[in-house]
Amino acid sequence: MKRCVGNIEMRDCTLKYYVFGNRSTGYGIEIKATRVEKAVQIVYYDFGKVMEIAKKLRCGSVFPTNLSEIIEDENFDDFQSPD
Repeated sequence: MKRCVGNIEMRDCTLKYYVFGNRSTGYGIEIKATRVEKAVQIVYYDFGKVMEIAKKLRCGSVFPTNLSEIIEDENFDDFQSPD
């Protein structure tokens, strides 16, 4: 599953935000900048939580190069399977 959270149009590029994954492997966030730059990272097993984070990233116009740092700052060290 891959769902678009939204786009941000900027002067020199477009940022596109997606949530992807499934319950067994977890959900992640993907950010693309004008089809050239892309970042992908598995974030959490709770789809609702990942959608919430992706929307916050979109509202903040986060670029792909910052995704891993922001996810690390969110402290998802307890990332565990729901099983």
